[in-house]
Order: sequence, then structure tokens, then C-alpha cells
Amino acid sequence: MPDGSAPDRGHAAPDATTPADAAAPAPDEVPAVEDAPAASEPAAAADTPPANTEQSSLAAPAPAPRGLSYAVDIVFCIDVTGSMDPIIDAVKTNALRFYDDVQTNLTAKGKNVDELRVRVVAFRDFAADGDAALQESPFFRLPAERSAFSDFVNGLIAEGGGDAPESGLEAVALAVNSPWTNRGDRRRQVVVVWTDQPANPLQPEIVPADLKSRLPADFSALTDLWEDTQGPLGASSKRLILFAPDGPGWSDISAVWENVVHHPSQAGGGLSDVDYGTIIDSIGNSV
Repeated sequence: MPDGSAPDRGHAAPDATTPADAAAPAPDEVPAVEDAPAASEPAAAADTPPANTEQSSLAAPAPAPRGLSYAVDIVFCIDVTGSMDPIIDAVKTNALRFYDDVQTNLTAKGKNVDELRVRVVAFRDFAADGDAALQESPFFRLPAERSAFSDFVNGLIAEGGGDAPESGLEAVALAVNSPWTNRGDRRRQVVVVWTDQPANPLQPEIVPADLKSRLPADFSALTDLWEDTQGPLGASSKRLILFAPDGPGWSDISAVWENVVHHPSQAGGGLSDVDYGTIIDSIGNSV
């Protein structure tokens, strides 16, 4: 990503994987919550974010069990409209090294991931771009399929979109409904959104027919999908990281959804204020 990360505005609680970690909090760290395998695990409580800061809603920390296998799925929802060209180029540049950088970051935080998969939902604007408004990849298992992951990312072109806003909520809905792994003793499901524009309201009537059954009718239904403890996401395993402006859609999400971290970006700025290190560290803090 472009050099020079945005000023640290986070007030998230420290990762509490061990008692020693809890005694020495790290700034801007998302608490790592261990997932109970039982479906009856209570959902995490939402926090009220302070004004004019990074907005977050995070589950309470818990001690990490030892000797268990961890599986992490990450879905990138990437705005691929014209203004996003700088970050698309940076994503392409860093795709092959993504696995190594994430693992290095996790190791430095005392975390170990046995299985890591990534997939991409690239979006524009259904009203302006029609069928070209969405590109989806399967999950790529890293590092074994890093070349295929890189090939898909390299095929993304920043173009189209018309006027702001874009179809970002549709991308989030498709990410939530991803075929998440059922492997591992503990799991983490992370959705990362990169956009410099607000989001259009959900409009299933304008999307291609083959997508309509996969999209909720409105924001309330999307919220229910995210919060549903019997839905596709684990009650405490889910994480949503927003690199998005304060505006329609994204501010609505960060105000009411659980387990969300919002890094506000400059509207129309192409995420020029977000660097690659910030993205990697935010993912590491969420695992």
C-alpha cells in the first residue's frame, strides 16, 4: 500500500492470548477471542465507540487454550472502481508475499495459524456497471495456492463505478455467505473491506438474477445475517475490518454491528492514507 500510514486512532483493548499479554497492552490491537466449538457460545457484546476515533465493537478477551489447531478464512471485499487504482496496484504487488507477511505478524503476536485461506469479492456499482459490477474468487489455500491467488488479483482492473456511492453492501453480503471452513479446533472468519466511497442501499432488484437469492433485501436483513448466531458466521469467530469513509452504509455498520473495526478513510481518496503495514497489522490483531 502507499507509504505513510494514517495516524493511530484506535482504542481497542489488547490481545489477551496469555496473562502476560494482558499485563502489557499493545496499542491499536484487536482482542483475539477464542471460539468455543459449541453452538451455544454467547455472542460478543458491542461497545460504543468514542467520537472521532477508530470505531470498533469487539468481543471480550479470553485465555487461549494450548495445543489446538487454528483455521483462519479471510475475505477481501475490494472496491475496483477507477479511484482505487493505487491500492489495486499495491494489492497486486503484495499478493505473493501476503501469506508470509501475515504469518510473520501473527508470530510476533504469539499466535499460530495452522490453515489460512483467502478469497476476493471485487465490486463496483450494479447501477452503472451491470454484470461487470462483481468478480468473485474461490477460497485459495495459502501458501499452496498463492500463485492462483496472485493471478486472480492481477486480473483486477480499477475502472467504472459511475458516481459515488458503490455496491459495497452487496459485496459484504456475499462475503458473509462465503463457504467458510469447518476445519480446525478453533476458527476465525475475517472480512476486510477496502473502499473510498459510501455504500448504496441494498437493491436486489438491479443485480443479476443469479445473485438475487444470495443477497438480503435491505440493511436490516443484512444486519440479521451478520448477527444470527445460527447463521454462516460463528458467534465470536467473526471479524469485520472496514477501511472505508464515514458515510452511508459503513457508518451504519460500525455503529450497530458486533466485532467491527472501522478505519475511516478519505472519501474519494483512493485509500491513499492507508498503507500495507496497517492492513496486515489489522488482520493480525483480529485473529
